[in-house]
Amino acid sequence: MDKIVLVHLSDIHFTGSSGVSIHDLDADIRNELWIDAVSAAKDIGKVTGLLVTGDVAYSGSKAEYDHATEWLRDFCRAIGCPEENVWVVPGNHDVDRNLATRKVTRTLHQTIRKEGSDIDRELREVFSDSQSAAALLEPLTEYNTFAGRFGCSISAEKYYWERDLKLACGTVIRLRGLTSALVSNADDKRGDMVLGTAQANVARESGVFHVILCHHPPDWLRDHDAVEDQLKSRVDIQLFGHKHSQRLDEINGKVRLVAGAMHPERGEREWIPIYNFLELSRRDNDRLGLRIYPRCWSQQDTKFVTWRDPANGKDHREFFWSGYPAAAQPENQSGDAHEPRGTKVAALAVSPVMTTEKDNNAMPPPNHDRRLTYRFLTLPFRHQIAIAQSLNVLTDEDSALSDEALFRELFKRAAANGLLAKLWEETEKRHADPATYNPFESSR
Repeated sequence: MDKIVLVHLSDIHFTGSSGVSIHDLDADIRNELWIDAVSAAKDIGKVTGLLVTGDVAYSGSKAEYDHATEWLRDFCRAIGCPEENVWVVPGNHDVDRNLATRKVTRTLHQTIRKEGSDIDRELREVFSDSQSAAALLEPLTEYNTFAGRFGCSISAEKYYWERDLKLACGTVIRLRGLTSALVSNADDKRGDMVLGTAQANVARESGVFHVILCHHPPDWLRDHDAVEDQLKSRVDIQLFGHKHSQRLDEINGKVRLVAGAMHPERGEREWIPIYNFLELSRRDNDRLGLRIYPRCWSQQDTKFVTWRDPANGKDHREFFWSGYPAAAQPENQSGDAHEPRGTKVAALAVSPVMTTEKDNNAMPPPNHDRRLTYRFLTLPFRHQIAIAQSLNVLTDEDSALSDEALFRELFKRAAANGLLAKLWEETEKRHADPATYNPFESSR
């Protein structure tokens, strides 16, 4: 890709009635955002992916995530973005508060949040014990099912995710999604959330440009100081949500964008929905450039309009980073849009609730592993089971597995037995818009 264009949304706050009730006042805002984004994408460029920095839902319910999945799918299609290229992190509204009030979970929250506690040690102990980890993550169960479709679920093994996007010059744009809602409950207040150093430890690597997504800004974290040191020194672009009020700052040569909300509470002061286009591209042999195009709601015009920088009248803010030389391009570079897949597809052991592999292929597609995962996991459960049975790779012993482990095994065994082409075929034929080609056909 010559450039990467990302749409950044935050605090969507889908409710169970979103899109199905005449009382859904935000339906008009979503429609206007849709219209505006389609128009803006024509000017800015083809959209690579969609970034959502938390609060997809309002109360963490399945119905809310079902509506969000449908809307995100249709929105991506409208702006020309591959529908599987959505990356999300959880916010406090993505937590099922009913589950967060259970005694075991509440006790874990209190212990981790306790003044003076060693947050890293507490998290390590909790995630090293399967029962404690299950209790801590249970309030995010429905979120994980939703996020798993996009390879963004979290688990005890890894409660953040990473994905690589690659510019044509060879520079890797590494996305990392952080989870700041691990101890979120009805008692949340500023300074109570935790992240843990493990999530914030972004390793320096030549030719890699770092972007993090996180719902809560650092000033909401109990381990604020340790996290800030990492972010200020290593993360080039930092995207947050939660505050519902947009703020864009340059800190220590890094860009921090605390996004406005797509659906803020109407009772809030200065209620203004905002979303952003981000464009990353190479500017010369040594520099990368970022343009941020804020799109703001105009109550007077009742639509999204172009934001203008009061200093110069431009429709964007621009930033540059030196020290990212273009890599030498390999000879005989293939231009095949649908390259054959080899044994690497075994990395398709992507579960509905856990992803730990970095996606080292350039985005957007072709990324057939990711596409297959998304298409499979957006099918109704009964179709997923029917497909699993058609592959005949499950055993009686698998009945003891959780849904997460079951489908992880399905992917692994399909890859090992050369059945990915059939898995793709069985998945696509159950969609209303089946693909016209099978990228795994050569592996039969």
